[in-house]
Amino acid sequence: MTALNFTQLKVRTVVNIFTYCTGALSILALSGEVPSVYPAVLLGAMGLSVLFDLKKIIIPRWILTILSMVVLLYFFLQFNMQDLIGHIMEILFVLMGIKFLEHKEFRDYMQIYALTVFVLAGLGLMTFGMAFVAYLLVFFILLCLSLIFLTFYSQDPELELTNQTIRTVITKSLWIPVLAIPLTGLMFIILPRTSYPILTFLNRPEKARSGFTDNVRLGQVSDIQEDERIIFRATMEKVDESVLYWRGITLDHFDGISWRGPKRAYYSASRGSSPVGQRINQTIYLEPYENSSLFGLDKPVHMDLRAVRKYDDLTFAVPSYIERRVRYTVFSIISDTVPEGAIDRQKYLQLPRLLSSRIVSFAREFAVPDDAEATIRRVADHLNSDRYTYSLKGLPLTKNPLESFLFDSRSGNCEYFASAMAVLLRVNNIPSRIVGGYRGGYYNEMGNYYLVPQKYAHVWVEAFIDGKGWVRYDPTPAAPEAFTPVYKQGVFLRLQLFFDTVNYYWYGIVLTYNLERQLSITRSIFAEIKKPSVSFHFLKSAAVRHTGTALVIIILIITAWTLARSASPREIALLNRFLRKLKALGYPKGECEGLEEYAARIPDENIRRTSLEFVRRFENIYYTDRPFMAEDLKALKEIMERIGNAQ
Repeated sequence: MTALNFTQLKVRTVVNIFTYCTGALSILALSGEVPSVYPAVLLGAMGLSVLFDLKKIIIPRWILTILSMVVLLYFFLQFNMQDLIGHIMEILFVLMGIKFLEHKEFRDYMQIYALTVFVLAGLGLMTFGMAFVAYLLVFFILLCLSLIFLTFYSQDPELELTNQTIRTVITKSLWIPVLAIPLTGLMFIILPRTSYPILTFLNRPEKARSGFTDNVRLGQVSDIQEDERIIFRATMEKVDESVLYWRGITLDHFDGISWRGPKRAYYSASRGSSPVGQRINQTIYLEPYENSSLFGLDKPVHMDLRAVRKYDDLTFAVPSYIERRVRYTVFSIISDTVPEGAIDRQKYLQLPRLLSSRIVSFAREFAVPDDAEATIRRVADHLNSDRYTYSLKGLPLTKNPLESFLFDSRSGNCEYFASAMAVLLRVNNIPSRIVGGYRGGYYNEMGNYYLVPQKYAHVWVEAFIDGKGWVRYDPTPAAPEAFTPVYKQGVFLRLQLFFDTVNYYWYGIVLTYNLERQLSITRSIFAEIKKPSVSFHFLKSAAVRHTGTALVIIILIITAWTLARSASPREIALLNRFLRKLKALGYPKGECEGLEEYAARIPDENIRRTSLEFVRRFENIYYTDRPFMAEDLKALKEIMERIGNAQ
């Protein structure tokens, strides 16, 4: 009896297990998306629910109903339309916790499942990444299993199920999601899609990452350079790390503390010739951030994006801030130089009105008469020497930060080095400007794309040389930790890259799948069908080959299905062996004869007695819908073996 209890569970217990799993799934899914107090409330309520079930404590429903009304009133008074979905999720968490505290019957379980559906729907409005899909699939499987066992529960809450029955029900029930999920994927591919989503107003705005604005203040970029989050990914071939400069903005006006951008002119064909060098195509996936600038490798000359604006300084932007992830293609040329003829020299020689005389005197020491390039090299070599160190800590934030950097602290990050070089060049009558963007990136070999985190934010200098144009110089000491590619070794980091690859392809293939791509795929299919270059002979041979392959696959599937259908359960196979053995002994069973009637008419007393023992034990299990356990089959086999010995 003890063994029987150990191998059996009440259907109420099974339903409770699946129900608590759905609650735990809600907590996991929304962790990080809502304040942690609400998942904690639900977790605490689930723990109390288990305790109440064990102690047979029942809270009156009217108390929990009043509590639910108070919660709804509280949230109504605190309601804020700026994060509509977030507040709804908070309400759902509290209501689900209250529902767990109730003495649960059929409708209570159904209400918990319904609340979980709404929670996961809300997660889809907050973020539609791979994590959401994983949670949705797990919940779909749990829901299918829960509803099956809930059907048993509705008939008899105290029904006891053996472990084998539970396993059988789970195995059979899993066919529902196994068949439904591929069908859902097919419907996703073929159903027409619209470019005008109806419910986007419900979506939670994506969190913008702080990034470059239209000005760079000395000491400001250091905050970005400590941010590990990814700002964009770039699908492209792997290139030498020395050319990994991602251009974003140019800055030309310096007030002694900060740089601001110019009033940029739209691109004109008269600005000069295009850069010359290696051509690189990229597909950029840019995360939302607090600006409108777009990034491209080195010297981007074309970007394919709706409403994009191209400027004469080879920078690109969109009309408004980038509040959602965007995808665009970039055509770049790898070159240190941007060819340009005449420029507004006064604009690029501007200096702060109260520039320190100490800086001016210092700058004159680098001048090489009638040789701008030599002067530039001397300034760059000085800043790149061991006289200065790269650091993100203890940055000079005085009233004259540039003077403090050059003569006192001699330590700073890229904006100090670039600002110092640009000012020293301007003092020597060499036009210069600051370029802002990102430097470096680490290459994901699995996905063939670069990941560029915020910490790789960087500024460098472009100096104007007559007869050449704008030439790039980076005075920041080589290989600073801020943009050194460190993600090369370690199992944990490789695992991170793997999951990033999954999310990357999820966004690139699924989330960007729209009507335009559907039409493109359809046109490609019809174009292949209508190709005149495809010969009839080729089509005929291909058709024969593929038809033969399809037929083989169909035959194998039918054969496997037939064998599976014809395969008898172990107990039926054992019964057939029993009947064959008696037939071999000269006692065949009549077609319409019952088992017990058949065994009772055997004239040999020993065989009759043993056969009746076998039949009665078999029927006692079979006709009570009790599954045949391993020990049952073993006992029946032993009885059957005695039949041969009894003759």
